[in-house]
Amino acid sequence: MTTPEGAAAPQKTCSACGGELDALGRCAHCGAVFGEAYRCPVCHALSDIEQTKAGYTRCRTCGAPRVPPEAGPSPATEVELLQTARREQLRAGAFRAGSGFALGSGLLSLVVTSVVLLAISPAPLAKAFAIFASLVPLVLAFMAFRQAKAHQKKFERALQQVWLSAASRVVSSEGGQVKSADLAKLLRVDEARAELLLAELSVQDLTAPPAIAPKVRVTELADARELSEAAERQDEALTRKP
Repeated sequence: MTTPEGAAAPQKTCSACGGELDALGRCAHCGAVFGEAYRCPVCHALSDIEQTKAGYTRCRTCGAPRVPPEAGPSPATEVELLQTARREQLRAGAFRAGSGFALGSGLLSLVVTSVVLLAISPAPLAKAFAIFASLVPLVLAFMAFRQAKAHQKKFERALQQVWLSAASRVVSSEGGQVKSADLAKLLRVDEARAELLLAELSVQDLTAPPAIAPKVRVTELADARELSEAAERQDEALTRKP
């Protein structure tokens, strides 16, 4: 195959160490990546991926969730889900940080208020107002914590949809016959999770509506019923005839 004029030929050797690149563009010697398969759909940087403690892979540059390149290029719908997951992940992190800051501020304010109230013994109304003011950061911390949990759930749902989409692509490319061990290797997940993905795909296939709805010929049923009723009336007329 000849390379079109003006187009760059695929890189075959690592520019960092001179090692040979694999089919996806990763150097087996130093680990550098050069192929477009490793381009992050969120930050658009050529970057390798790494495993997280939560069991999914992420971009080493921006930290966004990434489908392993071994599973093939992600379609537009999958890229949109990855971007949604990253947004929800960042929002959850921001609310968690805000919740922690408000909690620390509230506890410190409560301690300082308690010391001051014990020292000066103000009027009951002033004391109640001071205690209420010191509790406001604690309320804000609780609200921020709830928001963090809500965004974390949205992140997990989007991430699950991404991996289901990737698993569906792998199954389709293999003609519908994929072992859980092979799927786990391609998606870089444990085999138990790969089995769950395959099971969920099977359930979705079973619950999907048929492509062509069965047609019922109502006229034929009606004609058969009318013929049966006519035969019954004729039999009754013959039995009543003297």
